[in-house]
Amino acid sequence: MEQSDTPIGAAYDYSPPADTESGKSTKKRGSAARVSRVIKKKGELLTEPEKKANHIASEQKRRMNIRVGYDQLIQIVPTLTPSQRSEALILQKTVEYIKYLIMEREILEGQMKEANR
Repeated sequence: MEQSDTPIGAAYDYSPPADTESGKSTKKRGSAARVSRVIKKKGELLTEPEKKANHIASEQKRRMNIRVGYDQLIQIVPTLTPSQRSEALILQKTVEYIKYLIMEREILEGQMKEANR
């Protein structure tokens, strides 16, 4: 592998974004009203509208969790910016970044082995 004069990882800023310590996204999404789940006592059956409301609430929660995951990837991967919302691009850049990190680790391991000889 070719050695470079550039320090390892110089092209990337590995410091965590300021808003990741809380674990909450500071980005606000649409103003749609939240649908809450219907909860009944044990043994009581849900009506069809209640089942539909629960399904809608579950789907909204699932979509929100996916959005949060993509937002976290945008914060972690240095080559992504918040304006890049294409899921395919986010996944592609994330894979490239992981491959880069693996390569950097292999270089460091090689340097450690050389230093220990």
